Amino acid sequence: MYFLNPSSGVPLYVQLQQQLQQRILAGQFNHGDQLPSVRDFSAELGINPLTIAKVYQILEREGFVETRRGLGTYVSHQSPALKIEARRRQIGPALDQLVAEAMHLGLGEKEIQALLSDKFRQFKPKTVKPNPHE
Repeated sequence: MYFLNPSSGVPLYVQLQQQLQQRILAGQFNHGDQLPSVRDFSAELGINPLTIAKVYQILEREGFVETRRGLGTYVSHQSPALKIEARRRQIGPALDQLVAEAMHLGLGEKEIQALLSDKFRQFKPKTVKPNPHE
């Protein structure tokens, strides 16, 4: 399911592009998987087909998909380096906002690093250690 919010201030094509990129980077779409046709996807989402076509063009330009004339749009193979760079670009705006907010609040780099480390520990999956007494 895709969540598009017309009143967010972020253009629909940007929202959809980001969601598709995230799914490709997360492995929800694999190399060679076919994306929905422009017509089907626009009907499913209730948005203009030109918006879908624009998203597919951007994703193709960035190397996420390839269009095969007459066959459709498919997830392309990406090198691990490209995937890492795309992930960094994806998180860039959130990092910009974090740093700006930290500076506004007078928090230093070391404080933010400590807070980030704490958050990563909170989100890390807990591993259950086997009970040696069982």
